[in-house]
Amino acid sequence: MGWVARMSLPDATRSDRVYPLLQNLDLENLAFATVQGVGNTLNIEELNEDELRRLVLVNLARLTVSGEWNGLLTASTSSVGNMLSVAPPSASFDYDLSGQSQGSQASNVTFTEDTLYMMPFTVPAQISASDIKFGIPSGTFNGTFYVAIYACDSSTNLPAVKVDSASASISSTGDKSISFASGATLAANTLYYVSISWARTSGSCTYAGGYYEYGRSGLPISAASAISTNSGGCLTYAAAGTPPTPLTTGSIGVLVGAGPKIRMDV
Repeated sequence: MGWVARMSLPDATRSDRVYPLLQNLDLENLAFATVQGVGNTLNIEELNEDELRRLVLVNLARLTVSGEWNGLLTASTSSVGNMLSVAPPSASFDYDLSGQSQGSQASNVTFTEDTLYMMPFTVPAQISASDIKFGIPSGTFNGTFYVAIYACDSSTNLPAVKVDSASASISSTGDKSISFASGATLAANTLYYVSISWARTSGSCTYAGGYYEYGRSGLPISAASAISTNSGGCLTYAAAGTPPTPLTTGSIGVLVGAGPKIRMDV
């Protein structure tokens, strides 16, 4: 048998940029924006090959320690997230988070108290969410209404850890808006869930529902249900008062029918 000579990679040159600029930082606190800033001025050429490899190595080590994937999942301009959301062209527009497909529209859906109604969504650019809007078309009631945004579990795409929440006392019907105290910062092309819920003091009410016959594509559905069953309209989670964190995956349910219409102002 013959043998094949294995050539080792040539010795790397001394780092003139990546390591000198990052040497006083630890991986746990190293932000992607810092890594991005170090690499922004590097030209893509053979002379910079060693520095480019160092940059990739540092970012992979950072991801291993921090457990978040900014820079690999959010830097692309052709990701699924970009195709699922469109930025409002001006301040006079809101994000529509309902995203239901065509079918029958349910204008008045019983708004069960102590239940989070959760809708998945993405945004195409990093934003600060200021208000969550929803409708209460009918009812005689009094209570505290809650809105929240959850980051998802990357292994299941189900809501997990709360990003922010806010509340307001409401006792009248109509279009409602609840504001976050300081704005919830959301990353580009990252899956989140928005939730609305209420704690009843008295009475009952309904929420403005979306189109439901064909449901929302991609939501789970009971394996025991007939194929002709309407698809899921949103996820649900039983919780009294302030939306909890983290959510227990096994306690997440699916509402078959019309989920609430929800908008977000940024």
